[in-house]
Amino acid sequence: MGLLFGNNHCRMEVSVKIFQKGACCMARQDYSEEQLFQMGKNSYDKLVLHCKNLEMAGFWDKAQQVMQQSSSEVLDLYVQAVLMQLAKHCGEILESQLRFIQMVTCSNPLGISEDMSVDGELLRDVDRIYHMPPILIQLCSLHDKEKKDDMTAYFVDALLNILLCMAYLNHGKYPEVTQFIQEYYQKINHYIAGKDAKAHTRYIMRKLNNSMIECDLEVMKKEESQRSQAALMAAGEGALLVDEEEARVQAEGEEEAEARAEREEEARRREMQAKRERIKREQEEKRARRERQREENRRIREENERIRAEEEKRSAIQAKEMFLEMKQRIQEREQAEAREQELRLQALVEELNALVGLGSVKEEIRSLVNLIKVRKMREKMNLPEMDMSYHMVFTGSPGTGKTTVARLVAKIYKELGILSEGNLVETDRSGLVAGYVGQTAIKVHELVEQAIGGVLFIDEAYALANPDVPNDFGMEAIDALVKLMEDHRDDLVIIVAGYTEEMQKFLKSNTGLISRFNKFVDFPDYSTEELVEIMDVMAQNVGLLVDEEAKEAVLAFLNKKKAEEWREFGNARGIRNLFEKLVVNQANRLVELDNPDKVDFITIKKEDVLV
Repeated sequence: MGLLFGNNHCRMEVSVKIFQKGACCMARQDYSEEQLFQMGKNSYDKLVLHCKNLEMAGFWDKAQQVMQQSSSEVLDLYVQAVLMQLAKHCGEILESQLRFIQMVTCSNPLGISEDMSVDGELLRDVDRIYHMPPILIQLCSLHDKEKKDDMTAYFVDALLNILLCMAYLNHGKYPEVTQFIQEYYQKINHYIAGKDAKAHTRYIMRKLNNSMIECDLEVMKKEESQRSQAALMAAGEGALLVDEEEARVQAEGEEEAEARAEREEEARRREMQAKRERIKREQEEKRARRERQREENRRIREENERIRAEEEKRSAIQAKEMFLEMKQRIQEREQAEAREQELRLQALVEELNALVGLGSVKEEIRSLVNLIKVRKMREKMNLPEMDMSYHMVFTGSPGTGKTTVARLVAKIYKELGILSEGNLVETDRSGLVAGYVGQTAIKVHELVEQAIGGVLFIDEAYALANPDVPNDFGMEAIDALVKLMEDHRDDLVIIVAGYTEEMQKFLKSNTGLISRFNKFVDFPDYSTEELVEIMDVMAQNVGLLVDEEAKEAVLAFLNKKKAEEWREFGNARGIRNLFEKLVVNQANRLVELDNPDKVDFITIKKEDVLV
């Protein structure tokens, strides 16, 4: 790098006027968009290689401990931020530029896409990253100092090539691009070892005015070498002239000695002695000046190293603060999502609690929810877990709310992360069993595919197991279900329902069923008081009011029913049918009234209870 940037170690202060005079616009050669993308990617690959060399040489170890990221990840964030800053500087961010920024790096830490809407938050993040000390360039400079190498110059050259590639996508905004690249280069060029203002000026002017986007460092080295050789030759000629001058003076001294008498010889010798002493003093002064200059250069180097160390420390602290801030944002977003999920889960539990009766069922579901919550917490703590099956058996008479509870269970499972969709697909034997060989398995597969992500609810599931009927395809449906339950165990729950005794026989029909259905929830028949309460809820849902005398009449009617009549009544289904009869009776009564008012229209009275 000494050949490229000279040997002057003083701080370089490049005048912007010099840049503007020599690089007012960029030389341009027509490139296709595909060529620009490929050249940008090639230069990015060189940057990745330099990052890998830093890691292999151990220069990234301390930064890794602070930032908790690889050098390639930090490179992608920095390259995207510089490119976004260039696009913003030009005044209009084009889709082609966004596509270039997205595709040139290996990863996409800023989430750039060509159809995105660039908001203020993203631009603020970009501005903050851009103005942070460039830690990768600093580490390249430290590498060059210890290894006597010139990695920094090649790293910066590849980065400038990427900027130039995207600049060619800017549809002619060359003054803005030139200004940005000049300012950016002035911002980072002091990290390059062997700084020389003139060499830096020649280099950036060549980059901006060259008709080709390429790495021309080798050409610059050759030119600097030629200038150095010319300087050495000029120095040699000067020394020769000094020797000739001394010879001439000596010759003149000899001629003068011959022309003068011996009386003047002593004076001449004294004069020559004085001259030699003067030359000696001058040489000593020159040596002293060189020593002072070396000491000053050493002091400047130490000061630069101290400043560079402080900048690296500040850069690491700022980078850590930025990543901690991003981490906090993610944690806050996750906490907000968890709170929303907990509110949705609580709403579902409250909806379950609002159902009439079913005390034991509610307790079973609450216990299951608590068990799953604790299981999730143990999983976060990396504690061992037992295998758990989420399939369930609902036993009880028709009309006891099994389907309603199954629908709520599906939604609860979704909020707990057991299921992805939380939908409910309801079926029975007719939806699973076909009348011909080979079609049953197809129907089972189709229904299971609809239910993946949610719950498949099979009502009267015991009807599938009918060993007394020859050539029955119900067992084929059961076998297919057992296999599909295992294939989709991570995102499918099956709930089977039916009478208690019949469901026991059903589970024994296939050994695979008992091992998979180990949660039993019994739905007891509703009491007569609960049925009246259910009827009252039905009336409220349609804007009607059942007066107390009518409720007492319905309760008396239900209490008169015999035991054998209750099996056919159907619990909540039966009370719904009874309520519909009361609505019909009310309509028949209202048409006989001359001027019925609003209260008459919304009230079910005792005389409507004609059952």
